[in-house]
Amino acid sequence: MNYESRRITISYLAVIELCKMFDLPQDAPTQALSAGVEKLIFQHGNVQTSPKVETAPSTQPNKSALSAMVTNFKGAA
Repeated sequence: MNYESRRITISYLAVIELCKMFDLPQDAPTQALSAGVEKLIFQHGNVQTSPKVETAPSTQPNKSALSAMVTNFKGAA
């Protein structure tokens, strides 16, 4: 069995919610918080995620407009 660990960062507000959920003090040690996160993952890990949202294709810069801006800038200097 392969074991792989991940490092995550959670916000202070998420820590407060986690403490409320598991009745932990807000100054709980990191190990207690990580145990709470692991419990959430394993309890709800089989929940289906929402489908991927398709992003619009990236747009290319308008090179002629950029060139004109640079030319105008050089002329002003």
